[in-house]
Amino acid sequence: MTRDAEQLFKTRKREINKEKQYYNKFIFNGHFSLFLVIMLGAFILGYGDWLKSIPKHINYSIIVSIFVAITSMFPLRTLLKDADKLFLLPFESHMRHYIKQSLIYSYVSRIWIQIIIVIILFPLFYVINHQSFGFYILFAILMFILPFLGLLLKWQWYKYQLESWSLHILLFIIYTSGYYVALDTKSIASITSVLVIIGLTILLQYQNKYQLFPWEKMIKSEQQHHMNYYKFVNMFTDVKHLKETAVRRSYLDPILNIPKYKKFNENHMYLFLFVRSFARGKDVFNIILRLVIIALILMFWLHQPAITLIIGSLFMYIILLQMAQFYTQQAYGLWPQVWPVPESKVIRGYEQFLYRLMFMIAILFVIVYTISFPLYSYFGLLFFLVGWLTIRNVIKKLKYQETLLRD
Repeated sequence: MTRDAEQLFKTRKREINKEKQYYNKFIFNGHFSLFLVIMLGAFILGYGDWLKSIPKHINYSIIVSIFVAITSMFPLRTLLKDADKLFLLPFESHMRHYIKQSLIYSYVSRIWIQIIIVIILFPLFYVINHQSFGFYILFAILMFILPFLGLLLKWQWYKYQLESWSLHILLFIIYTSGYYVALDTKSIASITSVLVIIGLTILLQYQNKYQLFPWEKMIKSEQQHHMNYYKFVNMFTDVKHLKETAVRRSYLDPILNIPKYKKFNENHMYLFLFVRSFARGKDVFNIILRLVIIALILMFWLHQPAITLIIGSLFMYIILLQMAQFYTQQAYGLWPQVWPVPESKVIRGYEQFLYRLMFMIAILFVIVYTISFPLYSYFGLLFFLVGWLTIRNVIKKLKYQETLLRD
């Protein structure tokens, strides 16, 4: 039965890897790959300039410790499915071998984030500590050990039927204290965090001798992780398994006024639909908001007018380009069946929506650019130009696609 449990997990891991390989073709296309390369170059350039004049009187150790503590909380991926609580129930005694494989998978699938963070943070602490780095080796070792120990504790915690939020608070405190002692005091006492997690894991393991497998909790957790992945992929291509959700954002109510009776017609219905779906939608709105925030942070951080201009223009292009998936979600949904209208009016409504979105984002970019570089503020008009050209290209492609579908 041990082999069967391990084989079951390996089979499911192959299935999910195959699914990710399929979607990665749409995610890492030419546009997005170019975007990542330029982003990497801009970050290296800005990071190098920042290291030459690092602001003093800032406790970087506590800031980094908090950030790394958050990234060290790896999710427990079991790859369980809803039917498992019925069909695998007779084999519950053998599920410990399945969980061993899931713990390893959960760790390996996220450890690359820790590796990148270790590499990025090394120059910072190398500079502020006057070219000494012995303590940083201890910090790096903790970054690789603590997440795996956290996964072991997480499994025992869930098995004991304790709440997830309490575990996350506990791990955050332990991780932060361990990292901070390693970075700030440079003391071997930071290993205490490792001993604390090991002690808690052993204690809970002893208490869990007769505890049953938490089927409902683990299946729900896995479904949530998988759905989050689908939400991200859905910005690049259609995902059939995605369940759409809506969120009430009262602060956006001013832009969602019910139109006057003169605009209750086919000429205005799709503009209203796109705006409302974007403002109330949970996935698209959050992803676009994150991209805009990242762009604004980079534009504030970089101190070179030309590079900042390129970054802002690139983000404008990427945001509007990714919104093409939003069109397919709405234009081929329920509304065209309830109130059929010519496709030209649907595209027109989408075009009007994109121009409004572009205008709001461009204003934010221009404000940030003007604050950072007052003498070159007029170059901020480039954001509007890039947005306008991108929308023209997107609408042209949509019209061509609709022509092909009509034929």
